[in-house]
Amino acid sequence: MKKSPLLFLAGVTVISMILATVMLLDTPERFSPNNDLIGEPLSSFEAPAGEIRIKDSENEVILTKKGSDWVVSNRQDYPVDNPNEIIQLLDSLSAFKIGLEVPAEEEHYAQIGLLAPESKEEAEAYQEERKQAGEANPGDPRGLHISVTGTGGDKLVDVILGEEFGEVASRAPRGFVVRSSVGNPGIWKAIGTLQQRTGEAQSKSTDRRRGEISDPTAWLAYKFVEVEKIQSITLSAPNDEEFAGWTVTRPDETGEFSTGDLKEDQEMDTAGTGSFGTLFNKLRFEDVLDPAEAEKQKDPAQARTAVIKTFDGFTYTFSFWPMKDEEEADSSDEDAPPPPSSNYIGTVKVEANFPAERTKKEGETEDQAKNAEELFKASQENLKYKLEQEQAFASRTYEFASYTVDSVNKSRDEIVKKKEEEEPAAASGGANPGGASVVSPPVAVPSPGAAVTPPIPVPPRPAPAEEGGDE
Repeated sequence: MKKSPLLFLAGVTVISMILATVMLLDTPERFSPNNDLIGEPLSSFEAPAGEIRIKDSENEVILTKKGSDWVVSNRQDYPVDNPNEIIQLLDSLSAFKIGLEVPAEEEHYAQIGLLAPESKEEAEAYQEERKQAGEANPGDPRGLHISVTGTGGDKLVDVILGEEFGEVASRAPRGFVVRSSVGNPGIWKAIGTLQQRTGEAQSKSTDRRRGEISDPTAWLAYKFVEVEKIQSITLSAPNDEEFAGWTVTRPDETGEFSTGDLKEDQEMDTAGTGSFGTLFNKLRFEDVLDPAEAEKQKDPAQARTAVIKTFDGFTYTFSFWPMKDEEEADSSDEDAPPPPSSNYIGTVKVEANFPAERTKKEGETEDQAKNAEELFKASQENLKYKLEQEQAFASRTYEFASYTVDSVNKSRDEIVKKKEEEEPAAASGGANPGGASVVSPPVAVPSPGAAVTPPIPVPPRPAPAEEGGDE
């Protein structure tokens, strides 16, 4: 009799354990252990970043740290425009916090915009499926892939950003649906923001690159050669015998350019030379090209070389070629001229020849000479520093917008014209020599109150009868 309660208690315990096990196994996904990570960092930055890759369906940029500087690796290691934007990007990635877990499998990636950028076929199949379901313009289901590798080679961040949520800050936290493969792998609603264009933080400055963060050209520094105080320009065409080359010079920084070989009936056309004084003063390029690829795109028959010398001793040699468009590059007709709006492929070489000594002025005092000498030395140091900085650009090949090069890519007859003939004045006595046009004098208008002479009647018509008497 005394054993019955003990057996009953043991039975109840066994049944409770079975029920508890069943309940745990049947726990809804929202109560899974992974949600213990809510509020935790999505990725851990245990080492300094050494490389950043950003890729979307069209572009990919590779940013690499070289020493203390960041460069665009897939643009010939060209310096980035604003290193602070790298810091801002890394800070944003490190600040992403885990939100709710999204119970999604691989077949759901397209629905939430988490396909990898390279999954082109899957993306097109999903878009076609949505069109058949009645959606007119389905969006691209591929996300933005961002990966960060530490200086030691460890992957610090590897995420694909999908749909953005919480755009209205007052309603809900902002963030992205994220597919992460390192740190805390999984599909999450991650809380955080990300600047997806460069240059936006400096919107008041016009001297900034702007574009999607996956576009390599959006990260390139604007810094380039600055041609100042131009003394002469020489343009030649190495592979075009029919092109008439020319050289223009000017006596000082405010003077007019002239070829120096004008005929009696010729003069300079200021419409063609008006921009020469500030030519390439703020030269900008569109992209930095791979030399091997550039060789395939340029048109050698239309090659031009512009040599620009300045009053302070610099010599800039620009070599440029019109770019072939895709159709022209595939065409077998190599003699076809490039389209007028085509951009140019170009290189630049920078040299300088600075005076070793200052030219002394007559009558200057000892103090004046001392001050002038110090100013000369400081100026020479600045010029040498400028030369050192600009010679670094000679190792790369660039793409220039057509309008920047068109201003110098002109034939001689575009900068020289025939003198305009003065029209002879009309001879006295009504003669009209040479067929010159005659302008009738204006009709005199009588002032108010002045006497008006009545018109003389033309015979044989009788004079009109008087009506109403004198006025």
